[in-house]
Amino acid sequence: MRKEKRFEAHLDDFNTITVYLSKQFYQGKSDVFYAREEDGTLHKLSIKYNENTSNDYSKYIVSDCEFIEFGKYYDIVEQHGLTTPLQIGLVVKKDAFDKMFYYDKNDLGVTVNNDQTSFAVWAPTAIQVFVKVEVDEEVSTYALKRHDKGVFKTTVNNNLHLANYTYLVFVNGVYNESIDPYAIASTANGTKSVVVDKNQCDVDLFNESLTPLKSMTDAIIYETSVRDFTSDENTSHKHKRTYAGFIERNTTTPQNTKTGFDYMLDLGITHIQLMPVYDFATIDEKNIDVFYNWGYDPHQYNVPEGSYATNVDDPLSRIKELKQLVSECHKHDLRVVMDVVYNHVYDMHRSSFEKIVPYYYFRRSESGAISNGSFCENDVDSNRLMVRKYIVDSCKMWVTDYGMDGFRFDLMGILDVDTMNIIDKEVRKIKKDIVLYGEGWNMPTILDHHKKAMRENQHKMKNIGHFNDFYRDHVKGRTAEHEISVKGYCSGDVNYQEAMKMCLVGNTLEEPFVHLFDSPTKSINYVECHDNRTSWDKLKACCKEDVREIRIRKHKMMIGSIMVSMGVPFLHSGQEFCRTKNGDHNSFLSGDLINKMDWQRKDRYQEVVNYTKDMIALRKTFSVLRFKETKEIKKHVYFQDLENNVLLYGFKDVSKYIEYNELLIFFNPTKEVVYHCLDGDGTLIANEAGLIEQIQVQCVTINPHTMVVVAK
Repeated sequence: MRKEKRFEAHLDDFNTITVYLSKQFYQGKSDVFYAREEDGTLHKLSIKYNENTSNDYSKYIVSDCEFIEFGKYYDIVEQHGLTTPLQIGLVVKKDAFDKMFYYDKNDLGVTVNNDQTSFAVWAPTAIQVFVKVEVDEEVSTYALKRHDKGVFKTTVNNNLHLANYTYLVFVNGVYNESIDPYAIASTANGTKSVVVDKNQCDVDLFNESLTPLKSMTDAIIYETSVRDFTSDENTSHKHKRTYAGFIERNTTTPQNTKTGFDYMLDLGITHIQLMPVYDFATIDEKNIDVFYNWGYDPHQYNVPEGSYATNVDDPLSRIKELKQLVSECHKHDLRVVMDVVYNHVYDMHRSSFEKIVPYYYFRRSESGAISNGSFCENDVDSNRLMVRKYIVDSCKMWVTDYGMDGFRFDLMGILDVDTMNIIDKEVRKIKKDIVLYGEGWNMPTILDHHKKAMRENQHKMKNIGHFNDFYRDHVKGRTAEHEISVKGYCSGDVNYQEAMKMCLVGNTLEEPFVHLFDSPTKSINYVECHDNRTSWDKLKACCKEDVREIRIRKHKMMIGSIMVSMGVPFLHSGQEFCRTKNGDHNSFLSGDLINKMDWQRKDRYQEVVNYTKDMIALRKTFSVLRFKETKEIKKHVYFQDLENNVLLYGFKDVSKYIEYNELLIFFNPTKEVVYHCLDGDGTLIANEAGLIEQIQVQCVTINPHTMVVVAK
């Protein structure tokens, strides 16, 4: 923050200091400024120009300060003897600063090795750094020594496993107490970091149990929240709203039907996407009944969220239990995707990043204004080299230590292309079939368009997928609340037939189609996620005229379309039993009552559950539904507009992929029954009832609001 004191000085370039002098002090006028070293040596500075920035301050730009060394203390003295500490400002945004201080080693954070504990923190603009260590309520303070590249280090001859610690960083004239940005454990609510000996929290992750993923299009992703998954008071879970509860076996509803982990395994999905499980800020981990939040408000990126642990006061509980969750999924050939939010933090000014290296970690304009493309009052500056390194290191840690099988990047368009490609390169060295995808929206962050990791730049990111909002808005209908009544193709608007074709090929084909992706592996096809209304609530809003049976048919057709489309299918948990949030379009604070998985609802909509399972099985059976290259789509996929607005989505000459030569998929979004006679015999594979016992047909009955699959 600037212009808070009556006299301030900020090093904004290697030979530029910006001075602010309050007009309440000698009318804000000074004819000379000096830089004074700790030993009293004075250096006269040159005033390049001055200007009035407001009614309260005069602004001076001064130079002749090339002698300034980072890590040393300087006062700036003005004509009348008033002094202020020199603050290291926007100079940290210069490429030369990155070149000077980029640190490529992997020892940042805490390392426990037998009877020694080493601390290392990157703080190139700091004058001094201490670590305050607490063991059994006894506090000791150790000075860290400055090393190359602005890294401060010390080693304590003791195994400090489970000791609490914080850093005291003297920077810009003040001591800031901060947790460790590289910490992997913490106390409740993240007030202190905790030393952990990794050898004492090992869990077998069963990575070797996973069937190799040949293509991203083989993935079937299912999004859920650890808390929502087991928060229903009517199930038999013993550890509700926790990592442990997530993998409990033999849990049931009052009707004695499956819930939770057993139910999920039966669906046939391949990837479970967990909404944020890193440590987030807005849940009081000591009072979880009082607060609810999805977790898109990062506090500690490398520490699991404590409110999901069975014992928040045991720093190892959250670590072991999240690892056990991943391990149990792996045992059943289910991969785990982690939802990550590297684009912003909850509170920039209280973050360890800003406390340790002010100005560096968050994106700013040339004038110093904070970039707010995330609409959270801060954007992480991923194109700064040590920020990029942090994000890459964090991703690698989650894959190596926790066995994560993929990442979903929140507001990925805030991040830059180079960072995403480096993440891809580095994590793929650890796990070659990892999946990476995110929200590639074009966010208004202060970053050149050609550098943003957004959908328009998808051709620059070979292995990164993007949520396909074109698919969502044209299959289901518009999502924004002011457009909630606008229908899509599957909800009944036949005018979107051409758009439906584009959706079915994952927007991979060019003119006259809307072309978004150069590969089907990049199109994450969805109609529902945690954001906005559920698709069931959307149907209730835009199709008020429909009776329940028709609404169910439309809902099924949307699920069916996702499973037969080119690209990567994505389901929101509970979508398969018509999940409702009572019309709440942004339930991030709405509590368990709105957000819980209502497992008794699963029993009421069992036909939709069965249909979803059948469509998942259909996709797995017919590899033509999982083409991984656009050239395969161009060669084998065709469309035909049939009478009464029925659409035929066909696959020809596919005998090398499946046991049939043709696959015909019919969509009828109208209120009328349509009969279509085939050219020869066919085999009915599926309709609104799900998979069919191979019935031979010559004429296909396509009921209203249904999808029918026939093979020849």
